[in-house]
Amino acid sequence: MRVTMTTMYNRVKTDLSRLTERLDRTNATISSGKIYQTPSDAPVKLTHALGLRDNLADVEQFKRNITYGQGWVKATENTLSGVEERLQRAKELAIEGANDTINGDNRRAIAQEVKNILEEVVSLGNAKLGNRYLLAGSKTTDYAEGQKPFVMDRDGNVTYLGNQDSIELDVAPGIRQNINLDGKSTLVDSGAFDALKDLYDSLMANSQPNIENAIKKLDDSMVHISNQTARIGAMANSLDVKEVVMDSQKIINTQILSGVEDTDLIEAINNLNATETAYQAALGAASKVMKMTLADYI
Repeated sequence: MRVTMTTMYNRVKTDLSRLTERLDRTNATISSGKIYQTPSDAPVKLTHALGLRDNLADVEQFKRNITYGQGWVKATENTLSGVEERLQRAKELAIEGANDTINGDNRRAIAQEVKNILEEVVSLGNAKLGNRYLLAGSKTTDYAEGQKPFVMDRDGNVTYLGNQDSIELDVAPGIRQNINLDGKSTLVDSGAFDALKDLYDSLMANSQPNIENAIKKLDDSMVHISNQTARIGAMANSLDVKEVVMDSQKIINTQILSGVEDTDLIEAINNLNATETAYQAALGAASKVMKMTLADYI
């Protein structure tokens, strides 16, 4: 094969171009911290990394759902705690009203505070997280003008306008969790509204036996509310467990992803130094070749 000066120049150019490309690629892996800049650089590792990134995106969505669910159950727990406190106060008033030493005027005065407590419990039943009602089942919004999940008429009768549907969130792969309590099962079925209304009516009627009956109803209501609080507490505990699992999954996937796509800086710097040395040597050789002419041999 005949080797001409043109052949030599082209070979030098090709070798320098290849070394320049290698220098650029090595510099890019160091500056970006990633072993690949394009899919062709490491197609197998890139495919693995994309799968890990999809998993991480799912984990982040689960974590967002869990955080929202934790806020919901915490707000519900606080609401039920408020209901229990108001029922306890009503019981204290009922015990006072059942005392033989007080008269009808005293009992009617106590009745006014009981009426206020009934209104407060209705208000707690209409508690919200953001713009969504907590104890309305899945009917958390879209009520007609002037309506809410719990509505009380002038006679103290309370009507529930929500439903008994669950609100569920995806909290782990293939796992959906309920995060809500509906108003009927939680408050209506507790008998709290009826107990408070009966206590109010009994105080206004100055009926000591009926006041004593209302105390028993209040006790039953508080037991029911306490059980509902335990239910929401169990939901909170379950969400906390899921949060720990998702945090662990995020750490593991992030570490694996780092091992797949992150640059080994020590190895990359060694490669860069070796390539720079080769490049300098190639430049030196090229400069000598480029200076050669026929005049050098005359």
